[in-house]
Amino acid sequence: MRIYPRYQLRPRYLGEARIYDLLSALTPESGFAVHSVNLPEHEYKRWGEADFVVVSKAGLTVLEVKGGNVSLVGREWFYKNARGRAIVSTEGPAAQALSAAIAIEALLRTRLGRRVRCRWGVVFPLCSFRRDLAELPPTRLADIRTCQDAASFASWLDRVPFDQHDANDFALDEGEIEAIRDVLVPEFSAAISLGLSARAAQQEAFRLTGQQFAILESLEANARICVSGGAGTGKSELAALCAMAEQAAGRQPAIFTSDTPFAAALRARMAPCGIPVVSGALPSGTDVLIVDEGQDQAQPARMEHVFRQLPGGLAAGRWRWFMDPNLQFMDAPPDPVSLDLLTQHSVPVALRRNVRSTREIVSLIRTFLDADVGTSHVDGFGIKVAFRSVADVDEEVAAVRARVSDALADGVQPFEIAILGAGGNDGPACARLARLIDHACLPLSPEGHVRSCSHGVITGIRDFRGMEARVVMLVDLDCLPAGRLGESLLYMGMSRAGASLLLPVRPSFREFLGNLAKASFEHKRGDDEQQ
Repeated sequence: MRIYPRYQLRPRYLGEARIYDLLSALTPESGFAVHSVNLPEHEYKRWGEADFVVVSKAGLTVLEVKGGNVSLVGREWFYKNARGRAIVSTEGPAAQALSAAIAIEALLRTRLGRRVRCRWGVVFPLCSFRRDLAELPPTRLADIRTCQDAASFASWLDRVPFDQHDANDFALDEGEIEAIRDVLVPEFSAAISLGLSARAAQQEAFRLTGQQFAILESLEANARICVSGGAGTGKSELAALCAMAEQAAGRQPAIFTSDTPFAAALRARMAPCGIPVVSGALPSGTDVLIVDEGQDQAQPARMEHVFRQLPGGLAAGRWRWFMDPNLQFMDAPPDPVSLDLLTQHSVPVALRRNVRSTREIVSLIRTFLDADVGTSHVDGFGIKVAFRSVADVDEEVAAVRARVSDALADGVQPFEIAILGAGGNDGPACARLARLIDHACLPLSPEGHVRSCSHGVITGIRDFRGMEARVVMLVDLDCLPAGRLGESLLYMGMSRAGASLLLPVRPSFREFLGNLAKASFEHKRGDDEQQ
């Protein structure tokens, strides 16, 4: 049986690994299994997860897997690992499996528009469990005895109860199996978000879009892939997943990116996986190159530098190039000839869905900067991008302080806030705010790290590239340089915001915005006339 994901993209515990192997040995005519399915509509948890979902012509079955030694004392369940540490829970595995099955049914009803029934079972693959429990009869529970070989496990899986329903109520045809595959496969809990937010120490589940999953699945067939997408389309997360998938396939990947604070955060995140993140020389033995923020490297000299280190080079090496085709460059726009070379020697893919920003923020970026940052499905619930007219630095500082106070009073956590200056840390408003609101926001460390997981961030726009925050306030916008570099910096700052964006507007910045809007309108009118 085919199991998704094909690559190990997060730690797999011993119990889960055993079930993974047993399911892999099954040979149904059609069907598949998914390991770690996100359940955004879980019955009582903000975000739940099903350990395994098995889909075949017999129907859907959710498996709740408990590794280590499992015991029940009174009403408390004890799950003890190999080091003797125990997790204690009053919620039994049967209740967990049942709630996951209900959540799967709800997910499929929403996405497919009809009822799909789901069975459930519990697996203790590493221990023997001989308690006679009404909630866990032998037909519901597989312990180490059932998990000794694939034949015994397959026989148990076939006998998982259909409750009071007929088996035919659960049966699926091949068309239904494919439709369910399209829903469940992109929902697997692939990884941990790379900290592309001010919540540097917090980890959140990252849901793949169908397009991102297709890219992961195409890795073996395509030695060279060039992925482009606007800010917020998930390029950096996908680059990290590609690196882990290549490593799982037995290769030695390295991530190459610009030397920025985000690179430092990415380096810390990838260190436990043993995947290097570099900005200069590739480590010895590297056979897969993964370039993030590739728009910075799309210059003849820089491309020659990085590809001469890769076996096979640009034309015959194994590489994945991730870049923003819009304005998000550090020093100079990408070289058109270099971009052509990348697409000539690779399979080009464009990411179309924005997974970060609300529709309101995406619309604003399109309006002023004529930049394609994908289609957003994130509802802003009517929260508009706020422009605040201010006469000088004093009024700007006061407006931002009031906005921070209002956000905190509304329940926004400090770590969800980022104040980003167009003039860097030394910009007049940014420097003053760093002293006045240090109860809520702190500058980045000299190494580019977020200093506190309970505080927000106040720093320059350039230093926050690659990261994100729910609430973003841009300051010192009259410090934006003229021309494309100023547009790039504004794009970089605006696209960091997930849910709320504030732009204080001093007179000189008002003129800057007016010129942008006029240029964007004329460009769109020219496109319409050509069509």
